[in-house]
Amino acid sequence: MNLIVTGKNRGKRAPLLGVQPFKGANTELLLKVVIGVLAYVSVFAIMLAAVSPKRYDLKVGDIATESIRAPRDVENKIATQRRIEQAKQSVAPIYRLNQDVKVETVEEVNRIFEEIRIVRGLANQRLKEWEEKQGAALPQQRPPGGEAAREAQVQQDNEASQSKGTGQKDIYDAAKGEIDYQQVFDRQFLEQLKGRISVELSNDELLACITADEAEISQLQERLIEILINLLDLKIKEDNLLEAKNTLRNEVLTLPISSDLRLVGTTIGLTLLKPNMVYDHEATEAERQKAAQNVEKVIYKKGQYIVQDGQPVTEEQIAMLKELGLLKDELFDVPLVVGLGLLILVLEIAGMLYIHYFEKELADQPHMFILISLVVCLTLGVSYGMSVVNQYLMPVAMSALLLTVLIKPRIAFFVNVLLAVLVGIMTRGQLGVVVAGLLGGMTGIFIAHRSQQRNGLFLAGLGASATSMLSTAGYELIVSGSWWAALRSSLWGGGSGVLAAVLAVGTLPVWENVFGIITPIRMIELSNPNHPLLKRLLREAPGTYHHSIIVANLAESAAQAVGANGLLARVGAYYHDVGKLNRPYYFRENQLTSENPHDKLNPTLSTNIITSHTKDGVKLAQKYRIPKAIQDFILQHHGTTPVIYFYHKAKNNNRDVKLDDFRYTGPKPQTPETAIVMLADTVEAAVRTLPDPTPGKIEGLIRKLIKEKLEDGQLDECHLTLKDLDSIATAFKDVLCGIFHERVEYPDVDLKEERDEGDDGGH
Repeated sequence: MNLIVTGKNRGKRAPLLGVQPFKGANTELLLKVVIGVLAYVSVFAIMLAAVSPKRYDLKVGDIATESIRAPRDVENKIATQRRIEQAKQSVAPIYRLNQDVKVETVEEVNRIFEEIRIVRGLANQRLKEWEEKQGAALPQQRPPGGEAAREAQVQQDNEASQSKGTGQKDIYDAAKGEIDYQQVFDRQFLEQLKGRISVELSNDELLACITADEAEISQLQERLIEILINLLDLKIKEDNLLEAKNTLRNEVLTLPISSDLRLVGTTIGLTLLKPNMVYDHEATEAERQKAAQNVEKVIYKKGQYIVQDGQPVTEEQIAMLKELGLLKDELFDVPLVVGLGLLILVLEIAGMLYIHYFEKELADQPHMFILISLVVCLTLGVSYGMSVVNQYLMPVAMSALLLTVLIKPRIAFFVNVLLAVLVGIMTRGQLGVVVAGLLGGMTGIFIAHRSQQRNGLFLAGLGASATSMLSTAGYELIVSGSWWAALRSSLWGGGSGVLAAVLAVGTLPVWENVFGIITPIRMIELSNPNHPLLKRLLREAPGTYHHSIIVANLAESAAQAVGANGLLARVGAYYHDVGKLNRPYYFRENQLTSENPHDKLNPTLSTNIITSHTKDGVKLAQKYRIPKAIQDFILQHHGTTPVIYFYHKAKNNNRDVKLDDFRYTGPKPQTPETAIVMLADTVEAAVRTLPDPTPGKIEGLIRKLIKEKLEDGQLDECHLTLKDLDSIATAFKDVLCGIFHERVEYPDVDLKEERDEGDDGGH
């Protein structure tokens, strides 16, 4: 519909419901919030029903009765976790070389041998004390110097033992040639000695350390250090420590020392040998985490089979079905619900912001929000139903056609874009549907914008159908490359445009009646002279009918001059005086004779008859289902102006009469269009009374009448500016001068006589 532009509300639209915007700002804001919430919930419910997949009653081990595809990409988390664990286990432990272990091991070997030497000294001291106590000259320790020396010592010891006699047992064992140190060093003393050595040695190993030659002790110390260093240089780990100990044992056992002392070396070496490759837990875990991050997730793509018909359901499959919200025991698919809610919220906010900043004339009309919401919900609901048949059959263009006619093309275009996004979500990202809906709706808007008859909507639907067919065919050729698939889909796309047109034309009267909207198509229908009420006006009140035609011409021209709705002003003028049908001959334009019925009535009764035609007109309009916007013209075209003729007539009889008693009940004109019809009605009737209607007289009278209406306050509520009134006066003058133009006075000629004279001259 065209914008109504006036002085104070330039760019604003007249209330389409025939009612004024809500007065209370808080009430209006609350109403908008309620409408927004209800619209959001409705759209969300439709979209959720459309995108929610079928749900199944399954558990692990059940045999699937049908194959189940993934409605979107989903991760097999169990399989992915298994891959991650395998990747972590494949990472070898990381070790770092601890150089301190070698140094500490050498120092520990040296310290132990120092302790051994201290123990040897204590043992020698104890042996000397024992010898002194026994008074016998016995060897302090095993003689150093090799096997020959030992054998000589044994021989000497045997002889000494024999010289003592055989009456008692001695610590010197002649058979062995050794001192019985078990007799010399008691258990308590041995325990004291072992406590001084860091390594735990047996009694035999301790005695071996005490009785060994110093040269052998030093040799063992040097070779043991050498063996340990060589083994540590090979980088010992925890897992090959046993192998290193076996190597140490073998090498020590090959040393050229006594067997007892080899055992001592083995014990010391095995005790001190430890890994010098230390496990780096942090570095190992870092590498394992890196390996885990590089693991490719196990993803089931959209459309891929999760469960096969006739196969048992596994734990992994149940987990994926649960994540997708495909199991009946699950409440819903949380990502799906949250994502859908966010998208719809963003789209609704975008629509509200668009209206607030670019369509401010709608922002003051909450009923328009209701209308838009209902059209969107109806389009989505029908589209959801049609998507079951074929996704290209969704009549997205229906909202574009309806909103173009009911409100304006720009709103229709913006809503069409939002709906194209929503149907794209509804079809889970089918770009072909989005393109067809968007382009088809745009074509429908272009054609419907210029349509002034209902069959124009069918043409707009056919245009949308053709566009959808072409865009669908093009998209399918790009995607599938199949001529047959493109042809099949394009036919469905063409059906969507036809369906949109049928639904738009079929529901348009409902929208017009429920919301009281008078569309251009409806106004064209109302302006048809064959309308029953206009035909009755022509038959029963011909003077009023012709008066209304002239007023309509004046009103349309003036409305277009100030940017108001010219078509609305014309149609309103056609019907503004239909109330005179109740008593047509009480109005001067319908009196065919000089007799005036008001001459027999008192002025008050005549005034009541005259002023009642506005209310009578509204009743007739309601009877003939004339829209509320046109009824406003009938009720407001006189405002509260007084019936001056009968007021003066009454005043001549009674000086106490009040002017307010002779006024119309109103209300005053509320829109520029109703105010223009008021002025046109007044001007047309007055100009008829001019005896010599020259352009100057006509313009002077027009401006005088407009000034009177302005001074009487009749134009206070219609938002017309002084500049608008000047433009209106100019437009009235141009139209009326064309009607009451001067004519050439034709001479009185007798055509028969002239013809006869012509015939005589010819002979």
